[in-house]
Amino acid sequence: MKKTPIGHVACPVCDFPDAQVKEDKNSHAYIHCTDCNAQTFTRNDFRNGKLRGRMRAITVTISDDTVTVTAPVPATAPAADKAPPVKKPGGWFQPLLAQG
Repeated sequence: MKKTPIGHVACPVCDFPDAQVKEDKNSHAYIHCTDCNAQTFTRNDFRNGKLRGRMRAITVTISDDTVTVTAPVPATAPAADKAPPVKKPGGWFQPLLAQG
């Protein structure tokens, strides 16, 4: 199924100014550069929001009226609710060191 572009942004690989911003099956935005054929995906809501905030929305002209189509920005949860994961001291090699 062909994806419809929702905006444009500069390509992070080759600096092509009109790389397309599209949505994947999870409604996350990603960059597809038609110049160098690179694809850059967003894997979480924070990166998705940053890309959508940076893109230029597609403007379509219909019978002398300008209609601006913008993608909705998903609501993000506050980062203060989540505590960072606690790392255990040592690592996978700690039992090997204990054996001697």
